[in-house]
Amino acid sequence: MKVQEEYLRDLKERAEKALMKRAPLGPDIDLSQFYLCSPRERVEDVREIEDQLKEAALYAGVELEGEKAATYLQVDRSAVYERVQRAFQGKLEIMSSQEALKRYPELLEYWWGLVPVDADKYTAFAELCPTEGYFIRVFAHTKVEIPLQACLLMSERARIQSVHNIVILEEGAEANLITGCASVRGNESGVHVGVSEFYLGDNARLTFTMVHNWGEAFHVRPRTAARLGKNAFFSSTYVLLKPLASIQAFPQVFLEGEGAQATFQNIVFAKGNSYIDLGSTLVLKNKGCRGSSISRVCATDEAQVFARGRLIAYHDEVQAHLECKGMLFSPRAQIVSVPELEVHGAPRARLSHEAAVGPFEEEAVNYLRARGLKREEALSLLTQGFLSLDLPGLPEALRRYIEEIIRVTSRDVL
Repeated sequence: MKVQEEYLRDLKERAEKALMKRAPLGPDIDLSQFYLCSPRERVEDVREIEDQLKEAALYAGVELEGEKAATYLQVDRSAVYERVQRAFQGKLEIMSSQEALKRYPELLEYWWGLVPVDADKYTAFAELCPTEGYFIRVFAHTKVEIPLQACLLMSERARIQSVHNIVILEEGAEANLITGCASVRGNESGVHVGVSEFYLGDNARLTFTMVHNWGEAFHVRPRTAARLGKNAFFSSTYVLLKPLASIQAFPQVFLEGEGAQATFQNIVFAKGNSYIDLGSTLVLKNKGCRGSSISRVCATDEAQVFARGRLIAYHDEVQAHLECKGMLFSPRAQIVSVPELEVHGAPRARLSHEAAVGPFEEEAVNYLRARGLKREEALSLLTQGFLSLDLPGLPEALRRYIEEIIRVTSRDVL
């Protein structure tokens, strides 16, 4: 107990020193201009959840009334609903991260184990002013065929939600996790800070999809890291199709076990005055590790997008690839691709990157026009194909919603 108290005290002291520390990337946010979220009452039945919350959750990828292996819903600063399907009880756990720490003090070894608490003012704030977050653990050799889902909603204006999420897949476990983060209709301003730490044991497999749907004056600062054991597999997809004030995220994955694999995919349609700075870092540390990071970006109006990627190799027998493809629909929009390749003592490591930013090929446009489509229709169809999503487990209603957003947006900007 004394060791735990000393660890928590050290975390707090480090966080206090970093509370004014600016992040190296993205616009600086004055957190003192926002209040903490308010608590909400817990419900025991999904039918008690307000319709506007269900709508916000659905448009962020979470179908509260659907059949999922497990569901976690947080509104503002409170975990309001948790459920594990009967078939998976005893095989996985889902609850608020604060509740998990109370039940399992040994989880402190995972708490800030990958993301430094003093990385910047946002991580520091998440430690000093926490507003819950989720804890998910899938026990060893459990294969969860039905998706898990977690949803973080904000219903109050000009508030801060600062969550800390922990996901653990023990040896041989497999799962598909969909996380949705969104503001409720009518809430256009606020700050969301999300610290997420993923731990995958040997031979574990996790497919992770995150969908964001924020108001136009929201600032979002995810801080994410993952650690992979031997032959573990981690796939992360991020989807952002609505305008917001700013988002800056640069998740890291440490491929530590032999044969570990990781893939990132960012799907972004940047509009309005959005400032979007997204990337990923793959640290390949052992024999047979492989990875990829792919960005698909469309930008219009006066949106700014920075698509970053960083590959770091520490072993000769590793391979990874960066790819960024961007389409500009406005002379005032901006897409900047920033690839970084690093090799440390591994001259035979194979790292590569490619990037392309520009309009669609006229040959493709003319091909569709020759088949009866107008130019605007051809470009709209090509945009839909460019941002096509193959995301397992998404609700069908959300899939149709995403397709409609891409169709309408691409039509409007053309």
